[in-house]
Amino acid sequence: MKKIVWGLCFMGVAAPASAAFWQQAKEDTEAKPESPVKVNVQGADDALAENLRALMPSLRNLKCDSPSDRVARFIESSGEKLQEAAQAMGYYDAQFNVTPTRQGNCLALNVAVQPGEPVKVTQVQVQVTGEGKNLDEFRELAATPPYQPGEPLVQQKYKDFKSSLNRAANNLGFFDAGYITRKIQVDPDTRQAQIKLHFDTGKRYRVGKVDVAQDVLDTEHLNRYLRLKEGDTYDVANVLKQQRVLEGSGYYSDVQVHSNHKQATDGVVPVEIEARRGKRYSYMGQLGYGTDTGFRAETDMNIHWVNSKGHQVNAKGKVAQKEQLAEVIYKVPLWHPENEYSRLSVAYKKSENNGIKSKFSKVGVDYNRRSDSDWQQTVFINYLDETNQVTGAPEIRAQFTLLGARVTKSKSDDMLFPSKGWSLSAEVQGARKSVLSDENVIQGKVQGKYLQTFDNHGKLILQGAAGTALTNNLNGIPKSLRFFAGGPDSVRGYDVESLGEKNAAGAVIGGKHLLTTSVEYEHPLVDKWSAAAFVDAGNAFDSTAKLTMKVGSGVGVRWKSPLGPVRADIAVPKDNARDVHFYFSLGPDL
Repeated sequence: MKKIVWGLCFMGVAAPASAAFWQQAKEDTEAKPESPVKVNVQGADDALAENLRALMPSLRNLKCDSPSDRVARFIESSGEKLQEAAQAMGYYDAQFNVTPTRQGNCLALNVAVQPGEPVKVTQVQVQVTGEGKNLDEFRELAATPPYQPGEPLVQQKYKDFKSSLNRAANNLGFFDAGYITRKIQVDPDTRQAQIKLHFDTGKRYRVGKVDVAQDVLDTEHLNRYLRLKEGDTYDVANVLKQQRVLEGSGYYSDVQVHSNHKQATDGVVPVEIEARRGKRYSYMGQLGYGTDTGFRAETDMNIHWVNSKGHQVNAKGKVAQKEQLAEVIYKVPLWHPENEYSRLSVAYKKSENNGIKSKFSKVGVDYNRRSDSDWQQTVFINYLDETNQVTGAPEIRAQFTLLGARVTKSKSDDMLFPSKGWSLSAEVQGARKSVLSDENVIQGKVQGKYLQTFDNHGKLILQGAAGTALTNNLNGIPKSLRFFAGGPDSVRGYDVESLGEKNAAGAVIGGKHLLTTSVEYEHPLVDKWSAAAFVDAGNAFDSTAKLTMKVGSGVGVRWKSPLGPVRADIAVPKDNARDVHFYFSLGPDL
């Protein structure tokens, strides 16, 4: 019995499915003009045929009218390469017959293949030793060898598996890792192969001194943004996280984190961070139109850092036909600033819509944190001074000090064009009459959205909202603490805030409770266009006995623009098909 043992390297071996193969093929194509001579492979499956073509000598010197002696030399030189390509796919007894022929007006090469039976793997032994042997990354790799018993010996799988071990070692700081044993034993008589890999991770390196070059934050507050600490075990995921934390702070236009293990001393890797300050001020302005506001002009200004502590300011304003708004928010990053901050806000708003004139001033303080499970959590206290006047009723002024909490979470497979995901938010707030408030009230609201894409690329979107307010005197509750329905984010086919309880004059005054639901289906048409159909239902009401669900339905088109999905909808209410409403919006579905 004859045995052949292969070691580490298989020169020139590539599998059609590997990224390395396609990259090399792309580079070869870019570097050399394509030959008019075609290669036809017969007797091989698609994978073997593709690899044979890929590993044949270059055809660039063959032309349609190449002399027979040049063609003969090419055929002779291709024999070794064809054997190499076949062995890479597990065929060690393959035989080839290459014959020249005419195909149209040009030379062609016919490669007749008798591949024989492939060599199959009967045993795989993978052993990991060293400090990293018990880490999940290495345990998972060792538990998922490159072959299962009986699989053909496609050598690219062996190379890819070794690359995975090397990559895991580099990512986790095992820079001295290496192979103690790495071999493939092939018995061509029985067409069986055994694989033995012994990978030693060696010692794990640690993070050394972290030097940061930046000129925005003082040392104390900069340290709150540092996730790489001297003495930590090295992990490239933590290096990337450090970069994301600084980039997400809003202070810097460019962040570079350098950690070169080749400069390590005694297993300690020095880290250098260079953060270039961004623009301190940014401004935005826009013009638009909305059915709830009329024509409007909006401005927004951000001061990305006020001082060396990293405090930030956002100021915005809106002037519209039916609404005026001014708001300033002062943000203070806290101990884990990417996930934890506090804000002080001051706002003034004046509006007139559906027969209700409203103006309010608000001062609030909130504390925000993002949990490990990615829930955004907020507790807040707001002082509200609001004046409302409904058509046919006297002006009412109310003051409330509201204490509340809010949680939100959104999960999707893509931020701009999600194909599946969901979002959920819930809020509760309340005031007590004896604590700077005119009435007792507790208000709660929950809303959610679910998105799913089917095999035909059709998309289903479900959403709904429910809310309730507990109070003994609804007349003493201002508009901002009542519920309304209607509009593009509620029940399409109805004006914004046009659904709810009405007073004796017929003006909508809102309700104690809210219930809305929506079903939408989006079907792909051509390229980036799709069509949508939807049905919405809901209302705001004081009691379930008086609940009448208003229904609106319509159709629309969707376009995947570079900035996100663009939606244009037409909707009508069920009780008046002539009352047509148009909606236009831009932004992701979740």
